[in-house]
Amino acid sequence: MSVSEAWEEHSADWIAWARAPDHDGFWSDTWPALARVLPRVGVGPALDLGCGEGRAGRLLRESGWEVFGVDRSPTLAAAAATGDPPLPVVNADAGALPFADETFDLVVASMSLQDIDDPRDAITDAGRVLRAGGSLCAAIVHPFCSAQDAESLHTDRFTVSRPYLQARRYEDRLDRDGFAMTFVSMHRPLGDYIGALAAAGLTISAFEEHGDRAVPWLLTFRADRRS
Repeated sequence: MSVSEAWEEHSADWIAWARAPDHDGFWSDTWPALARVLPRVGVGPALDLGCGEGRAGRLLRESGWEVFGVDRSPTLAAAAATGDPPLPVVNADAGALPFADETFDLVVASMSLQDIDDPRDAITDAGRVLRAGGSLCAAIVHPFCSAQDAESLHTDRFTVSRPYLQARRYEDRLDRDGFAMTFVSMHRPLGDYIGALAAAGLTISAFEEHGDRAVPWLLTFRADRRS
């Protein structure tokens, strides 16, 4: 089962988890950190890449962007398209976007690149659909965090028994306040993301690491298309 297929399998759990008010760290940690690297002025068309049930896209719309969403999961794409407010969403592969070259001023990937089967293709296509001067802004699980053993996640311990440079799939099962969610993601070394940005002709202009433990758990960045 691919990562995208696993997210479709757990889509109902994710919709319930994501839409429970203030249930996870998106509102208190992820979105504020991602917002720091977004362009200050919200104008023009923006693409929410791996939009899930649509919460990041709705916040982008509130900031003034004309938002479109894309997600590989049919259930999550439908949830974003029928949310409050609904977003125009297409059910498609992030690595084969059904949009013309230079369509968007902004592409946002909010905690989605580690859940995409081939992030290099996704970043390449994000660069293709960006206009000159446009930006790809992303938040990802910090590769230093995703490299650790599953049993040390969400603890003050940090154990790594497999090579950091080895890409691998991992699962993180959480039960909280009556909600359960299995996060299925890929650990990839930081160089995989930076190499993909460089190959797509995108230049990093902001790069921030976040976390309140010894191990940073969140990384945000902005990469601009110069020409």
